[in-house]
Amino acid sequence: MSRILIIGGNAAGMSAAAEAKRINPDSEVVVFEKGNNISYGACGLPFFISGEIQKIEDLIVLKPEQARLKKGVEVKLNCEVISLDTENKKMKVNNMNENIIEEYNYDKLIIATGATPVKPEIKGIESEGVFFLRTLNDGIKLKKFISEKKPRSVVIIGEGHIALEMSESFKRCGINDINIIAKREHLCWWLDKDMADIVENKLNENKIKVIKQKSVDSIEEKDDKLNVILGNERIETDFVFISQGMRPNTKLAKEAGLKLGMRGAIEVNNFMATSCKDIYAAGDCATVYNIVEKRFIYMPRGTTANKQGRYAGINAAGGSFEFKGITAVMAFRFFDLEVARAGIWDEEAQRTKIDYKSIVIKSITRAGYYPGAKKIFIKLTADATTKKLIGAQIVGGENVSKRIDILSACLYNNMKIDDMVHLDFCYSPPFTPVWEPVHIAINKLYKELK
Repeated sequence: MSRILIIGGNAAGMSAAAEAKRINPDSEVVVFEKGNNISYGACGLPFFISGEIQKIEDLIVLKPEQARLKKGVEVKLNCEVISLDTENKKMKVNNMNENIIEEYNYDKLIIATGATPVKPEIKGIESEGVFFLRTLNDGIKLKKFISEKKPRSVVIIGEGHIALEMSESFKRCGINDINIIAKREHLCWWLDKDMADIVENKLNENKIKVIKQKSVDSIEEKDDKLNVILGNERIETDFVFISQGMRPNTKLAKEAGLKLGMRGAIEVNNFMATSCKDIYAAGDCATVYNIVEKRFIYMPRGTTANKQGRYAGINAAGGSFEFKGITAVMAFRFFDLEVARAGIWDEEAQRTKIDYKSIVIKSITRAGYYPGAKKIFIKLTADATTKKLIGAQIVGGENVSKRIDILSACLYNNMKIDDMVHLDFCYSPPFTPVWEPVHIAINKLYKELK
């Protein structure tokens, strides 16, 4: 009987386990998870904090007993893999339930150790009242603090989509004194400034202050408050929330001699195989192929983790499934705005010396006479030489995710703007104007490229 061991029990790990068992029902599939939960929706945590999701249990997709009964997968909670012997195909596990070190042999191994929030080098970052948000326990801890302490102010350190999502969540909790401290020139670094400015205007509407191009020097405790120090400036606040990206959990892989790629993530190929025979990696600890940039990058996302986990499981169980890659598509909601992008943006095109053309259009989401139509802004970027679409950005009031998925499909299929002008779009007044905004943007870029 083949033994497939999996390190990590969240999105990638459990997807891998389920597929491995499905492909090879006779195999023994065991998942080792150092925490006390598996298979939960971390992307839903901001909505648990806001109260839109009432119970933390609603974020749990699968429990260990369900994994065993429904999937035929054994799960070992509170078991941390502490070392790998790749030559002899063994690993040592710290079983925290029984306080013993165990050793397991494997035929195939899948590493799905995920990622951890980046902790910037800030003096006082370990102070009580400083929070990150990654795990269920993080969510429970932050929710309890807000419920018990009833804070009126928060400083958010970060400028990405989680920082913005959390500013809305805190507003919904009745916290009205919110300061966002951003290192960069504009928020949402993966948008161009003209599109990010629309998002920033929404912050202004909601009386959220943004301090840009500043870094926090230290966090000081004073009575029941925190002082956030930025040079000569001092901001007094009830608590601090930090969201400055993720770093892959690859210490184990590095010590075992596996090759690492961008930002220290485990380097994989399109079959999820690592540099070491019979070892695969998937999810937030691994690199992923970007179809638009034509290179492997590090971009931790829930959708990617699930897909990579699935393909790693299939291939570890004897299959041969190639993961073609991603278009780097993503979206989030921010108050009554929906924000999304796919591919690369103008600033990235400039950095990589691509000769490009881009356009921006402003339209509405429904027929003008139909109630509830909202503004929508679409920016498209094309390679001026090949005339292929290379990027899309959308900010609007509704149905942004549908529209970015259309453009993501175009990016995936390497389409030229000349071909995209012939795309056929549906029409009904409640859903779209007779000229779909995406089509308007495509036509404008088509003319620009002529």
